[in-house]
Amino acid sequence: MPTANCDLLCICPHTDDAEIALGGTLRLLGNRGRRVWVCDLTRGELASNATPDERWTEATRASKILGLAGRVQLDLPDGFLAASARTQVEAVVWILRSLRPRWVVTAPEARRHPDHLAVPHLVRRAAFLARLRALVVPAPAVRWWPQDVAPASDAGPWQVETVGRVCPEDEAPDLLFDVSGTWTAKQQALACYASQFQRDPARSPTHINAPDFLARIEDRGRTWGRRAGVAWAEALKLDAAPVLSDLPRERWA
Repeated sequence: MPTANCDLLCICPHTDDAEIALGGTLRLLGNRGRRVWVCDLTRGELASNATPDERWTEATRASKILGLAGRVQLDLPDGFLAASARTQVEAVVWILRSLRPRWVVTAPEARRHPDHLAVPHLVRRAAFLARLRALVVPAPAVRWWPQDVAPASDAGPWQVETVGRVCPEDEAPDLLFDVSGTWTAKQQALACYASQFQRDPARSPTHINAPDFLARIEDRGRTWGRRAGVAWAEALKLDAAPVLSDLPRERWA
């Protein structure tokens, strides 16, 4: 049976999405020795602030802070992600077959931004197609961090264990991660994205550089923390339920 190369792959539309939604969880799992990757589907060329290269530089700094095993960035069209676009789905299939993750999660919440709404559907479709041997997909344009971690090629059909997504605030989570010990790392990773979160006269005002945006991220972490009975938490919804052979070591929230 083929073996996984990656324990958790977080697939996002843009750099900073993974850090906003699951920065504490990514660092937590990395601290536990898990191989954690992030895939940014676009280069953010439609962003109001910063060039794609500037944003990639910020992303590599944040990746170091979060202890990621690696990060890969595709060149899909910013603002036009769609599960109906075959070339986009094939690009994600190639990533899944190359990284061979056990779990795949999408971030951020599927709200407001059309790319955020599209990504869960795009990734679910790619996860289904990635296991079909008859589907042959071309290698997409990618850039890797660090450069020496790049897989050689599409390694053939792969089936992930589950596809998940960040849990919206108005839904019940399937999993809560206690990120009390890694919340500071999440804050440090977010601080790497000065071009996106810091408002000053040289930058265009946006939704995410509004003074209260990061405060809302903090409020969400505290809200899930109260649900879990800890200081800070992050939440997921999963397409598949875990199959257990014993009671879990962790307590139930």
